[in-house]
Amino acid sequence: MQDLKAINIRDFPHRHTQNAVSPFRYPGGKGFLSGFLADHLAKCFDDSRITFLEPFCGGAGAAVNLLADGYVDCLHLNDADVRIYSAWRAMLSENERFIERIQSVPLTMDEWHVQSRISTDKTSSNYDFDLGFASFYLNRTTRSGIVSKAGPIGGYDQTGKWKIDARFNREGLSQRVRWIGENSDRIKISNLDVLPFLDRSRRTLDPNSSFYFIDPPYVKAGDRLYLNAMGEDKHVALSDMLTSGRMTKWVLSYDDHPLIRQVYSDQNMRSIAVNYSLQKKRKEAEILITPSSSRYESASVR
Repeated sequence: MQDLKAINIRDFPHRHTQNAVSPFRYPGGKGFLSGFLADHLAKCFDDSRITFLEPFCGGAGAAVNLLADGYVDCLHLNDADVRIYSAWRAMLSENERFIERIQSVPLTMDEWHVQSRISTDKTSSNYDFDLGFASFYLNRTTRSGIVSKAGPIGGYDQTGKWKIDARFNREGLSQRVRWIGENSDRIKISNLDVLPFLDRSRRTLDPNSSFYFIDPPYVKAGDRLYLNAMGEDKHVALSDMLTSGRMTKWVLSYDDHPLIRQVYSDQNMRSIAVNYSLQKKRKEAEILITPSSSRYESASVR
């Protein structure tokens, strides 16, 4: 495929991961894009209140950073995975209970298996506090933060260099979750498929103050990392909606795949290098896409 112009993400200020606001850890989490998105928002809006929408929110690393730093006024988060939805809703609506569970839950292999069974066995499509906490627990105690299909940090026999509690700092996580609760009036969470979420949002929200950050599952490896992976037809349907002109302020991140190059060929595409920690560190080619009508031009595009 033809080389794209690149965006140098290091040219934009960003929080160190230790200063992140989101309580989650995610492979491919987009917290590192916070500075780029803040710069982009400043060029898209003129002193208006900004609603930041994320239909594949996951850990919402960039979104909560932007809210905490005052770049946006409210968040509309959405995830089709009921486990992730339940985790966010539990933090927002049962905040003290969630913090108490963080403080008291055992960090042992026996408990890891209990939480893993909860995550696997609960098949309800409705909100469930225990399912939400189990998802959070596994996110903090599994390799690379993958909720399903991954083993515990340190291995099942706990002989690895790092143990199961390596990423579960009770006080630090409690502080992050408490911040989520304190700002619950500015954070909404829903559990919809991406297309209904986008359609409802564009019909009910002011387009002049709405910004969409869309980070879909990878085309190539989405089924390995996500419960709700997308087939090619869904990726095409998403592109049809975004390129229809009905939503004019958005940034889309994707793996650099021929299908994505094809369906967004008329839009602005730039490459970035993304670090992923999935058993071993490597860089994946990823692209950022903005509408062809976008006002954004970055000095960091080379």
